[in-house]
Amino acid sequence: MFAEPSGEQQTVYRSAFVRNCMVLIVRSHLNLDRDSLGTAEEPHITGMLVEAVRNLLESAGAEPWMEHIEVLDDPPQILAGRYGKARPRIDIEFVQTLRGRRPRFHIEAKRLYRSDSVNEYFGTGGMQMFVGGQYASEWPSAAMVGYIQSDDYSTWLQRLASGFAIRREQLDICKDHANWGAAGWTGDGLDSVKISCHARTATGNGQIEVFHLLLDFVFKDRS
Repeated sequence: MFAEPSGEQQTVYRSAFVRNCMVLIVRSHLNLDRDSLGTAEEPHITGMLVEAVRNLLESAGAEPWMEHIEVLDDPPQILAGRYGKARPRIDIEFVQTLRGRRPRFHIEAKRLYRSDSVNEYFGTGGMQMFVGGQYASEWPSAAMVGYIQSDDYSTWLQRLASGFAIRREQLDICKDHANWGAAGWTGDGLDSVKISCHARTATGNGQIEVFHLLLDFVFKDRS
């Protein structure tokens, strides 16, 4: 008889699944023609990124753990009272194709290219979709991915860190978390990933951890 994993086992499995999803994003980003996407809109970049992830998953050299992961581009989400085209759509959804209820990992992407990009990243159409339960309401973790199209990584990391610090109430930061910090991952290009915790007090869905990853699309003159 199939036995449900314990709570501790589920946490371990979830952590491994989430990390694998982020590895796929990082590897796929490196396979893109990043220079050509330096001014592209978010749906264009996301579509290319998802296609690159799918190519990895379906390649002859795919690793064994990739066999049970599916990736979706802009899928509609189930939300009470929202139907058809009125349903919110997450940018990227990973599905772990296991027996029974299938774990999902949701990613919202935002361009980082102008002064108000920080507002968009943390705003009602960005990170607050997780905080407010419109996205990933059933899951304990999700991710934000920033597409850097101006300046550089350190500049945007500082801007986002400052933006995060002044939005503690708005983002319903967990009481025992002063700020966002390193996710603690090493290798596979994940060393720079940050993590934040949000209480989701208004929705009663419990805490959610949000991972933050910045991907560079700034045009580099290689002549």
